[in-house]
Amino acid sequence: MIYRLLGVVIALLVLGLGTPDSAFAEIDSHDRELLVRVRQACLWEGPAGRQAEQRASGLRVREVGRKLADDHDRLDAQVRELASKVRVELPGEPTEEQRSWAEEITGAVSADFDRLYVNRSRAAHGSVFGLASQVRAATRDDAMRSFAQTAVDTVMRHMTLLESTGIAETTSLMVVSAVGNELGGGDIVFGVLLVAVAGGATFGLVRVLGAPGRRA
Repeated sequence: MIYRLLGVVIALLVLGLGTPDSAFAEIDSHDRELLVRVRQACLWEGPAGRQAEQRASGLRVREVGRKLADDHDRLDAQVRELASKVRVELPGEPTEEQRSWAEEITGAVSADFDRLYVNRSRAAHGSVFGLASQVRAATRDDAMRSFAQTAVDTVMRHMTLLESTGIAETTSLMVVSAVGNELGGGDIVFGVLLVAVAGGATFGLVRVLGAPGRRA
């Protein structure tokens, strides 16, 4: 009897080695999707920011590029650490669409480079905002909630910085359809409204304050 109980205990321990930390047992498909999406964003937006820091024709765009690249370095380290703990496999390269955006930005020069960098980056940040907000509101895991809040804060900061260049187009803020496919109908509307309200508010504030001449 004792040997049988020991065998059961050993089997449970072995099985436990292959499962995520029990502290992260409540993550769901949306939580995992956010980790993947943030990682992919960092993979292309970080290098794009470094390019802007070095190549932009406008001083403000260079400053914004540096700030965004620094933030993505930190965010990438956070997402990789959390994904490792919850056993979520992260991609090693951005999506095909993101690569095409990066190539488009790289091929541009002078004012065209500045405009493409600012507006492609702003659109990409808007697409992540809805998912991060949904995870922040719905996740049952404390670590994921904290990370989602960091993602929301980072996206808002970045959109405000990009708008402070004075060359952000109001049409560049969008929610990519992939977010809508992941969420239910009510959540789609919720996410779109969040992005529209947040983006419109920051864009309006920048215009009122004359942000191109101000430092973040």
